[in-house]
Amino acid sequence: MRRLLEMTKRSLIASTMLFAAISKGAFAEVSLSGILTDVEDGNRFFTRLGGEAQENLTLTGLIEGVDYVLTTALIDAVSEEEVDSAETTFTAESTEMDLSVNLLVPRNEGDLNIDYITRNTLRTVDVKAALIDVKGEAADPARGIQVHSIQRMNVISVADASDGNDRLHSDGGKVEVTVGYENMVEGYNYTIWGQMLTPSGQSRGIFASIAKFVPTTKAGELSLVFDIPLGLDGTSVTPSVGIYHQNRIEIREDGNLIWLLDAPKPVMIASDTDLDDRALMIEIGVPFGEHDYAADN
Repeated sequence: MRRLLEMTKRSLIASTMLFAAISKGAFAEVSLSGILTDVEDGNRFFTRLGGEAQENLTLTGLIEGVDYVLTTALIDAVSEEEVDSAETTFTAESTEMDLSVNLLVPRNEGDLNIDYITRNTLRTVDVKAALIDVKGEAADPARGIQVHSIQRMNVISVADASDGNDRLHSDGGKVEVTVGYENMVEGYNYTIWGQMLTPSGQSRGIFASIAKFVPTTKAGELSLVFDIPLGLDGTSVTPSVGIYHQNRIEIREDGNLIWLLDAPKPVMIASDTDLDDRALMIEIGVPFGEHDYAADN
């Protein structure tokens, strides 16, 4: 009975405060701002696997001592379909409060990137009418997230950088590898890294990279140039190239790539290695078994 009386007293106090606030038009001053990001690394881009988003919100114009309910929904920016929601009940300890809301982001099974935004509705516990109803915009980098479709890259061509053919001088030289990419995010920082392999897939310890690649279009082409050293006469090499989150890897002094231990997964976004395509191999010097030994005498 005592507990019931205390609850009733608290409700009456809150109702009195609300009535006073309504009379003064205080609710018109309630506002919300926030930032929506990937909970793992703090950016707004997700791989096709989805994950978990976190929206850090700041609410102002609250009334101290009043109980509120904040409903946050994650919605498709185009269809406005709701994919997840969370309800947060809190008592305002001051006129301004910070809250964090976590939402599940679904996988992207389609061929196009998907933009998601949130819709936040604030009301008091005792009143169903919304004080504020705020929806984000996909174009706002602070309020919209994007889940990538399958991102691809493929090796288009491999050639001697000096003359464009598929054979390199026995003294070595430069090999230019042209790579195509699809569904990348304009303005995002990637790293392109590759290595030369033997026809059986063993690494030759020959690396090339673009430490910071920032695409201006979703699809396009780029070039990697490998320095082939002396001493590989009579062999063949073929490239393996991948694209990585720049902030999740490190390029060592020898050109090799390592994954940062505390980096969220995935680290590599897409790659291409084709050991069976002879058109993507470079012959160095005279192929083994084709040397004209009679000409040496």
